Amino acid sequence: MTTLTIIKSLALVMAVSFLAVACGDNDRNAPKTPVAAMKSFPAGSTMDQIVKRGRITIGVKYDVPLFGLLDPLSSKVDGLDVAIGKEIVKELGLGESQIEFVEAVSANRIPYLQQDKADLVISTMTINEERKQQIEFSRPYYLAGQSILVKKDNTTIKSVTDLNGKRVCSAQGSTSEKNVAERAPQAQFLSLQVYSACISSMKDGRVDAVTTDDIILAGFAAADKDLKLVGGQFTQEPYGIGMKKGKTDMQTFVNDVLTKMLADGRWEALYKKYLGNVEGLPSSSELKAKLPSTP
Repeated sequence: MTTLTIIKSLALVMAVSFLAVACGDNDRNAPKTPVAAMKSFPAGSTMDQIVKRGRITIGVKYDVPLFGLLDPLSSKVDGLDVAIGKEIVKELGLGESQIEFVEAVSANRIPYLQQDKADLVISTMTINEERKQQIEFSRPYYLAGQSILVKKDNTTIKSVTDLNGKRVCSAQGSTSEKNVAERAPQAQFLSLQVYSACISSMKDGRVDAVTTDDIILAGFAAADKDLKLVGGQFTQEPYGIGMKKGKTDMQTFVNDVLTKMLADGRWEALYKKYLGNVEGLPSSSELKAKLPSTP
């Protein structure tokens, strides 16, 4: 190698080195993409494990207007349950991009938690003693009541007792069928996987009515003027957030988040955003006053 060649090679190395240093300085000075503030939790706790994993899986409904509805165009799901899930994730110090929402229909909500397929289930799930033996529940974040949905031209069903001898549909794994059976034992039941399938069955004439929580039915009625709610509320259905049995640390954390949301106005803001225009529902302040503080 000639002296001239060596000099040229050294000059090239120095230039590259200078450029690398310059680029490094620019990177350090460049604005960084905002990320959620990392939070610290007791080592080994459920929250600590989720934060270190950098991802959380939340089960929600995909077919319930107002609470969890999938947009087929954007493939995004939205509703009150989804929004509450996002607030809980913020409190963990994670961002929305670190959430995986999975469809949790009534029949698979508890199995998803038991099989670690979801960290949380926020899926219009009523708190009851049977379920409390299988999973942990948060304090109630919504208070619904079971009602009945029929076609607008139906004049034969006005109350739950009118369901005797009628064909009635609800979702598999829900408490609705049991509640109706106690009040209308001659009702004939069809259980389908999702509520939207029940609505289709009623419009096709295969069933006479659909029954579940009034707020779920109200969402379908608001979207379809050929449907109406009848019968008022014949049960009380407190909705809670589900976690795997034994994860009481996560239960305490979620309860604390919900309590903060009820105190600082976030819960009322979400209620007004998703449910404020639904006719017949109580105001956010009225419902807030009725919410129990324990599961």
